[in-house]
Amino acid sequence: MEEAGKMTVEMKQFGAVLVTRYAAKRALKALSSAAGMPTLDFSGVEITNHSFADEFGKGLIACFSVPDLSKFLILGANGYVSNSLQAGFSTAAEA
Repeated sequence: MEEAGKMTVEMKQFGAVLVTRYAAKRALKALSSAAGMPTLDFSGVEITNHSFADEFGKGLIACFSVPDLSKFLILGANGYVSNSLQAGFSTAAEA
């Protein structure tokens, strides 16, 4: 879904349980067409884990040259998903 040049990616399209590096790669492929910083909507995603978050973080850093997850607008993430993304992104940024 795009609005005024801004892309929003509904992460639930990749599953309610995002725990594999493959799922992260699928999500990153969808983001590859974003012209600017996409909005990431995690509504409907129940859980993510470190494998997903690490791969996703590495891909976001590579695609957007942003070493800080706070630069992305993240919607609908429950506490568990938020914590997982923060941990995974931190590990990815250190690599």
